[in-house]
Amino acid sequence: MYSKKLNKYYLGKTNDLNRRLKEHNNYEELYTKRGVPWILIGYIECRDSQEAYHTENKLKKSKNKKYTKWYIENNGIIMDR
Repeated sequence: MYSKKLNKYYLGKTNDLNRRLKEHNNYEELYTKRGVPWILIGYIECRDSQEAYHTENKLKKSKNKKYTKWYIENNGIIMDR
């Protein structure tokens, strides 16, 4: 997800993308409420929760926006902004 207001990206994992996006945009999450509205810019489908966990950690540990963007463009589904 991306927040224009904060010019920041947020990475997370979920089994219900629509529900999770609503939670973030309804101020239900402490960490992301300052960035509302959040825009879904892409996602990566994983086989199971273990693969999702490893993918999320890999991207978060890199702390590199260019790498994250490249990874999603080459491994995920890009949404319209």
